[in-house]
Amino acid sequence: MRRKKGAFSTFIAVLLRVVSTMTTMPEIVSNSIQSDTLDLFVDLDGTLIAGDIAQESLAQATRDPQVFRDAVLGYVSGGLSGLKRSLAENAAPDVATLPYREEVLDYLRVARNSGRRIVLATATDITIARQVAAHLGLFDDVIGTVPGRNLKGAAKLEAIREMAQGPFEYLGDSDADIPVWRVAEKSGFVSPSPAARREMERSADSVSFQLDKEMTTAAALIKAMRPHQWAKNVLVFVPILFAHEYMHFDVLVAGILAFVCFSLCASGVYLINDIADIQSDRRHATKHKRPFAAGHLSIRHGLMAAVVLLASAVFGAFILVNVLFGVVITGYAILTSAYTFLLKRFSTIDVVALSLLYTVRILAGSAATLLAPSPWLLSFSLFFFLSLAYMKRYIELDGISSTEVEDVRLPSRNYYASELQLVLTFGIANGALSILTLAQYVNSTSVYAYYATPFMLWLIVPVMMFWIYRSWTWASRGKIGDDPVVFALRDNISRVCVATILLIIITSRSVDISWVAS
Repeated sequence: MRRKKGAFSTFIAVLLRVVSTMTTMPEIVSNSIQSDTLDLFVDLDGTLIAGDIAQESLAQATRDPQVFRDAVLGYVSGGLSGLKRSLAENAAPDVATLPYREEVLDYLRVARNSGRRIVLATATDITIARQVAAHLGLFDDVIGTVPGRNLKGAAKLEAIREMAQGPFEYLGDSDADIPVWRVAEKSGFVSPSPAARREMERSADSVSFQLDKEMTTAAALIKAMRPHQWAKNVLVFVPILFAHEYMHFDVLVAGILAFVCFSLCASGVYLINDIADIQSDRRHATKHKRPFAAGHLSIRHGLMAAVVLLASAVFGAFILVNVLFGVVITGYAILTSAYTFLLKRFSTIDVVALSLLYTVRILAGSAATLLAPSPWLLSFSLFFFLSLAYMKRYIELDGISSTEVEDVRLPSRNYYASELQLVLTFGIANGALSILTLAQYVNSTSVYAYYATPFMLWLIVPVMMFWIYRSWTWASRGKIGDDPVVFALRDNISRVCVATILLIIITSRSVDISWVAS
């Protein structure tokens, strides 16, 4: 078992190293030519910011049936411009948290200091564009989409010509900007698409500004899939461990297939969750670095990948494993989607749902291997992971409890800073219940059927007591991070505890020392 876990850890380490290599592509600003005589027109989506406001607003609209219905009606009555106006009125992002490109902002500041006229020219609805301009204070004027006129491609070029006072410079990023670049005196290319890059190479003499991608799409996608979180899915092997069927090849194969399917499913769910949480993630101290929130990965690419991952997981479960496992993994996908779009908004319900999502992994392992789950194991899992779910909320609340606002609320969560001690109490209480459940199990008659020396299992109890209470102590000191499970996977002492528990289980199963008593 240790060799397999070591191999898995090595695989994850190599994968993360590849991602790190792919994400360190340098941002290049080259040929920075400032001309005091040229009007400077700047695109918004993909240029001034990393991301697409319309896609983000549409994703946000799916969380509210009325807002989504209004968006559909806006599209039916007014096409893309009608859709954008509806989204701007009902699902507009907070312009203060948008992922602005600092290199572009620096270029604009230099242009403004030299007295150049700067215009924000975007296909985004003009109401949002004006909010961005007001927030930054760098633009002299704004042109954008209005009902009946979607300002993209040739339409944008026409609007620029109407406003430009002679030759102009244009900063853009996509294929739709090619008509504008071909007319512009000077052209700036920001994170250009493949077709835009070809245009840049064709007109190299007129390039005034170039900024390459901060992260490739492949690297951003891998990061958003969170491969380091796949370690959580080793829970599917727990039924095999406690049923002591780890020496049977067919059972192990079923467990491995279950692990792969669950990892694909979980990654698909992570993509959907991050898309739904873009705006709340941008207000978070660390989550704002996630690929969608940072604008490194488009929503379109994320949704396509999520569909492929979820379909592969479900079909693989039914075809490669068995129907029962397919039903369980489908139920997991439904439950986690309900958590993403609804349940996470309600206090208590959200942490119960989180604990169930971990317990379902154990049920999935039982379904894949056709090994009946132990009621003791399920009870322990429910209390243990409920404690960790409360720990996660405690950490989030602790991060905002020092604010001057008396009772600030967690973003997208129904928890208030004043409830910090209540959440702490619930979390420690459920951790204690998991230890009590474990103690009752090792003292039950059921252990005699599986273990040669069952009284040795009592050694697990103090190990679990140490780990749970140490983790809560560290959480109170702010040393756990955002996710207690990820902390447990990376913490050396936690690894020692897991290895000790595995050694106790295997030894108690295989070594009979009853002769000592005789």
